[in-house]
Amino acid sequence: MKTRVIPGTNLTASVLCLGTDVFGSTVDKSSSEEILQAYIDAGGNVLDTAEIYAAWLPNGAHRSETLLGEWLRKRKNRDQLIISTKGAHPRLDAMDKPRMSKPDVESDLDSSLRRLGIDCVDIYWLHRDAPSTPVEEIIMMLEDFRKAGKIRHSGLSNWKQARVEAARVAVQKLGVECFVGIQNQWSLAKADASKGDKTWAYTDDSFVNWHAHHNIAAFPYTSQASGYFRRLKNDTLDQAPERVRVLFHSQENQDRYQRIKALQSTTGLTVGVITLAYLLSRPFPVFPIIGPKRVTALVDSIEAAKATLTAENVAFLTGRIGEDQQRI
Repeated sequence: MKTRVIPGTNLTASVLCLGTDVFGSTVDKSSSEEILQAYIDAGGNVLDTAEIYAAWLPNGAHRSETLLGEWLRKRKNRDQLIISTKGAHPRLDAMDKPRMSKPDVESDLDSSLRRLGIDCVDIYWLHRDAPSTPVEEIIMMLEDFRKAGKIRHSGLSNWKQARVEAARVAVQKLGVECFVGIQNQWSLAKADASKGDKTWAYTDDSFVNWHAHHNIAAFPYTSQASGYFRRLKNDTLDQAPERVRVLFHSQENQDRYQRIKALQSTTGLTVGVITLAYLLSRPFPVFPIIGPKRVTALVDSIEAAKATLTAENVAFLTGRIGEDQQRI
């Protein structure tokens, strides 16, 4: 698998990150470990989890981090991997109440370290923002965690562009280490934010330009739109979870699917490959988070990591230029 250095760090990361949100719960232990090993064997080295993962499932709370911790101890390969986890998520029964106090976040962090069985997280993400909390206060909290040796680097997840930019400016003024990435929703299928989780943040064209201008990495989640285009291809959209249909099924995305098919005919690339290559073929580092539930799905994604699209291909997929204006 291709690798890239994450700007602002000395971490060389595989271009695909393995999302493990339902490992140990919906995906059982045996299957989870099989996927983990296949990902490592393919050259992957970034494992993404979170303190809150699977807490919405019966007996699912902390299963992901716990399974990863057990697997790391068994494999003894922690030093070969980039471990990424998240905290500061609101309680599920009070999503409108941010949890950004230092005691709350440090409690999340310490619990994650204990479950993962590690001393330091390579990238620690704030899973949600607290818009009423000054960015300077948040940045210094992360700096305290870094100085304490609990985290190597930090990132922001589900933060809107204005707050991210405010945080970037604050970092410069304070003279501390900058966050090294943004983990928001982004895929070739455009999400209807008005119908999704109100606490999610999305990477739109303006945000893409911001990333390119500042060369700050993007780590998009739901990077394959939960298989939306694959379901269109297989005519199985009616079997998709309602949230997938509500969030992604639109005339604009159906038009994008027609452009995917047109690009297929000239490149020979599959739908899945084009979907991920759309993100990977950018003038700044992008590390899509994939969430395979089976090894076969992982293999398809790994193939996508080998492909590259031209800037014209990317523009064509979103309708900015016509098919005859592409450079294949």
